[in-house]
Amino acid sequence: DRTIEGSLKGMKTDRTIEGSRREAETVIFDIVEKALKKAKVSPKEIDVLVINCSLFSPTPSLCAMVISKFGMRSDIQSYNLSGMGCGASLISVGLAKDVLQRSAFGGKALVVSTEIIT
Repeated sequence: DRTIEGSLKGMKTDRTIEGSRREAETVIFDIVEKALKKAKVSPKEIDVLVINCSLFSPTPSLCAMVISKFGMRSDIQSYNLSGMGCGASLISVGLAKDVLQRSAFGGKALVVSTEIIT
């Protein structure tokens, strides 16, 4: 059986908002932690945060979730993009680039592109 349920040996998929949020936290927190560690950057050094996810757009936002979890600065510029399909990754990078270029002092941006399919 090649279905999701078949591959999980009878486990049911949690398709609730809470299940989607847990999936987002698991995926996004791991990605952000690894990216910051690899770049040797503290969460407080991030000036711009852009997260895109075309299907899942919760309240509070995915950006708010990351900002809170990693203790990012209160003056961080954050952008949540959703409903934009496959091109959103490029749009997100372009947005971060444009925001940094318009800043008088440059800065650091973190762009997270994901799909939460629960």
